Amino acid sequence: MSKYVEEKYRHKISLGKIDDLTSNNNDSTHQLSIHIRQGHNKFWSESIFPLLLCIICPFFIRSIVFICNHCHGSIMEFFSLILSDQTMTLKHVLVKFFYFQWHWPSAYIIILFLIYAIIMTLLLPGNEYAGPITDTGHIPIYCNNGFIYYIISLILFLLLTIILKLNHLSPTYIYDHWEEFLSTVNTFAFLLCFFVILKGKYMPSTNDHRSSSNWLTDFYRGIELYPRIFNIDIKLITNCRYGMLSWALLCIIFCMKTFELHGYTDSALITCLLTLVYLTKFFWWESGYMKTMDIIVDRAGFYLCWGCLVWVSGLYTLPSYFLVTHPNKFGHLFTIIILILGFISIFINYDCDQQKIYVRSTNGQCKIWGKQVNIIRAKYVLLNGKECESILLASGYWGLSRHFHYVPELILAFLWSCPCGFHYILPYTYFIFLSILLIHRSHRDDQKCRLKYGIAWDKYCQFVRWKICPGIY
Repeated sequence: MSKYVEEKYRHKISLGKIDDLTSNNNDSTHQLSIHIRQGHNKFWSESIFPLLLCIICPFFIRSIVFICNHCHGSIMEFFSLILSDQTMTLKHVLVKFFYFQWHWPSAYIIILFLIYAIIMTLLLPGNEYAGPITDTGHIPIYCNNGFIYYIISLILFLLLTIILKLNHLSPTYIYDHWEEFLSTVNTFAFLLCFFVILKGKYMPSTNDHRSSSNWLTDFYRGIELYPRIFNIDIKLITNCRYGMLSWALLCIIFCMKTFELHGYTDSALITCLLTLVYLTKFFWWESGYMKTMDIIVDRAGFYLCWGCLVWVSGLYTLPSYFLVTHPNKFGHLFTIIILILGFISIFINYDCDQQKIYVRSTNGQCKIWGKQVNIIRAKYVLLNGKECESILLASGYWGLSRHFHYVPELILAFLWSCPCGFHYILPYTYFIFLSILLIHRSHRDDQKCRLKYGIAWDKYCQFVRWKICPGIY
């Protein structure tokens, strides 16, 4: 947005008219100093580790597809095949698992999708809102049109499907060429990562950029916190408008393919419906997501951009993809039970965020669950010397654990995976990954908040002992 708009929000902050920029530990000011790597293991954390992940992650995504298509979904069969195949050469491994192929039909779909996402993001109406102010004084400004973007996109996809079907075509073309599609989006994502690194080094959008002498570190972790091109926020496009919407559309496509091959299958319907409702909640709350760790801490690099373009497409959609070749039929009772439990999980996840918003909007002068809220007002100082205050909520869900909203997310991930059955562990890969990710994220958040709030955070931890699951962790 314009400098005028940014100055307007900064002036309102100084007058105390806007308090949502520093009102909780998820959307508070990004502190550069907190995230500087230290210690003698710097070589491993900033060179070897990023290099391994940049190699292993594409191999892992490709292996998932290979296991589904050629090993009947069995990981053991996959390893047996690899170890017993005497003809498997390095060239075969590179071709099968480290793919940088370019499939033009898939490329057209990806490029057109990105163009659509950019145009719709710029044109759709919505109220402006401000992200957290950074320690350099930058305030990212967004347009709150994510939900209408999502709904319109689903409607347009429905119309496109009808048109294709009338012409004896189908969106399931993407499933039929899934390996080529993933290969192409993987290649595109790597090119994008190189581009954002070069842009961050030589043409940063704001002062919130940090470059090192290690290109591997910069490539993996990124340089810019809020990169923009012609006022197009790259992280908003890759994370939300492409990544999350593609997750929804791919689940629909895989469900359609399951129905084409096997007729009505309740397992595919359960997974698709729960995913769509969850993503509907996500886009409704997109403005809140833009104030989370993904945006205010993680920079635009391989970890974030490649992850949202490829990792989300390949791993997050895995239960739906797996069910195309491994459908199950459970009956109405099982379907109803799983859907009800899933909808309850989504509601609790949403209600957790709403409690924070409610407490923030009333400046802590409210009740939750019929009781006056228990809050801690934590003061902290920015690098520019300005003192700010955050509200740490220790009531409601947030009195049960510091990240209780992760619990319904994990339950939901299990619920939309369990229609795949329990004979194979592969479709639960996303659930396992999410568990590791959220545990690690809670640890990162704890470190960040302890450095930022000091004694106030220690006091908060005395009130709320558990990080995620009460009584367990």
